[in-house]
Amino acid sequence: MRLRLTAAVTAAALAASACSGAVRRPDIELEGVTLGSVGLSGGTLVANIRVHNPNRFTLHAEDLRYQLFLRRAGATGGDSTWTRFAEGTYDDTLNVRAGQTRTFGIPISFSFGQLAGAGRQLLDYGRVDYRAQGTVDVHTPVGTRNVPFRKTGTFIMGSTTPSR
Repeated sequence: MRLRLTAAVTAAALAASACSGAVRRPDIELEGVTLGSVGLSGGTLVANIRVHNPNRFTLHAEDLRYQLFLRRAGATGGDSTWTRFAEGTYDDTLNVRAGQTRTFGIPISFSFGQLAGAGRQLLDYGRVDYRAQGTVDVHTPVGTRNVPFRKTGTFIMGSTTPSR
């Protein structure tokens, strides 16, 4: 009986390791940040997240957690030059079919109070540097994986220029 149990556990472990090797990590990248809308008290930025699924099965991702930072005007280098602008969780499910690449627009709400420094920088220089980072839970046939993403770029009035 003990031999059968050991053989069954060994077979299950080998099967699980073979399956986990077949699951490839999705590529998640921030393409850029654009201005969505502006109202009387604030507005919405749209973070465009590109997801590529290199696997042979559909990926289901949820709980995309993000943080958006803006660089203080005139600052260069170091983490102390970044100010947290927004953070949150996007709860909608993101589905990406096998071999497919899709871009999802993730809305980020802001108030003009939050935008004060960046707004001044946009008026003075026509640009502001940003850094977005976060994680997303991706469901695969062998379990859930937490996949990080990070991108820096420059928001220029009317467009964005990703830098990394």
